[in-house]
Amino acid sequence: RKLRARALYQEDRNLKLRKSHENPSIKRLYEEFLGQPLGEKSHHLLHTRYTARGKF
Repeated sequence: RKLRARALYQEDRNLKLRKSHENPSIKRLYEEFLGQPLGEKSHHLLHTRYTARGKF
């Protein structure tokens, strides 16, 4: 488990784009379509609601 975690952190360190808020594609999506983060449109399209379901 520790070895896997270390490998994932190492892989992340080597990525060119590490933070989603700095991703040019995400920035463009908000600028051209969603508006602002946590805005009405982005909240409606990107957030989910929990619905309790019974077991079969």
